[in-house]
Amino acid sequence: MAQTQETQIQQQGLPATVDSLALAVVVVYQGAETELIVGSGRLIAQTIRSPDEAPYLLGRLQTLASSIRDRVRGAVLDLATQVVDEASRNGNLTAMREIRQLAGTGTTLGPGWLPHDVNSARLMAEDLARRLDAAALRMTRFADDAYRAATTSAALAQILDKATPAEAQAQAWRELSAKGVTGFTDKAGREWNLSSYVEMATRTATQKAFNASHKDRLTQAGIVYFTISTTGRPCPLCAPWEGRVLADAGKGVATEDGFTFEIAATVEEATATGLFHPNCKHTLSAFLPGSTVLRKNTWTKADEDQYKATQKLRAIERQIRTDRLVYASAVTDLEKARARRSLREHVALAKAYADQNNLLYRARRTSIDLGNRP
Repeated sequence: MAQTQETQIQQQGLPATVDSLALAVVVVYQGAETELIVGSGRLIAQTIRSPDEAPYLLGRLQTLASSIRDRVRGAVLDLATQVVDEASRNGNLTAMREIRQLAGTGTTLGPGWLPHDVNSARLMAEDLARRLDAAALRMTRFADDAYRAATTSAALAQILDKATPAEAQAQAWRELSAKGVTGFTDKAGREWNLSSYVEMATRTATQKAFNASHKDRLTQAGIVYFTISTTGRPCPLCAPWEGRVLADAGKGVATEDGFTFEIAATVEEATATGLFHPNCKHTLSAFLPGSTVLRKNTWTKADEDQYKATQKLRAIERQIRTDRLVYASAVTDLEKARARRSLREHVALAKAYADQNNLLYRARRTSIDLGNRP
């Protein structure tokens, strides 16, 4: 292959347009979760004020959960299809831009005009749809959790004589609403809440669709060697593959156009060890022997400190969102006052921490999108 110009690995992850796809799906599920928790809180509060309504509580909670579940399930297939199709298109367009750039260096390439594997994209969309559907179904079980929080704890309080039934109900409900919809376990045994699980599943699907379409288009153009982008903080699973060459031909030493280089593994083998894991931002790039400069990640202690500071701010922001949700769904005035106090303390903490670490605090990341801000 010609080497008239150096081609460097672009230091970028998945395009922002692909990242936005995961956000679009998460917003749907966050909105449903918020509606479910706030609505359940109102039903429990009504029962606390009117104990005669208690026999109807479980049915009302189940009706609410079922209606929200059915609405979300109705959008699941369209959501999954749109996400995967858009990710595939972005992968294709990114590859086409890369092909044009490579052609400008004098590199001889094939046309690369064939469409990506539509069957592969369809299977990815179906897999994502199943995951999103399972997440929607889990909302139904929240009704039973809410009912237990509103009844079992009240009965226990009467037995132990440590709190009134209403106080016990309010406390148990606060603890449940703070956790949100839970019960999601991945293959590694890790527990996820609803929003985190949906985001993980969607990002994984968009990543796979993007990378598959991107690689297909590059392969059609005659690219047979690949490397991966550098994406900032090196994940222990992905870092070993940065700055190395991958090829369908497999591990070994290769020589082309007078340049000898080492192939570390196939893309599939690297993936099997953890490359392109859930929430991974790496993408494949073409490797041209003698032209591409392989660069490993240069992650410094200052970078690590800044990353840790960012993660801590995100944790505070998640707590603020939890405070807002607990406030919006509180079943007594006392619980609402407690949530308001906690919310104000965490907002002040987030702003101060952001200022101290030269970070940006974005209030929109803490919103529950129902306008229930004290």
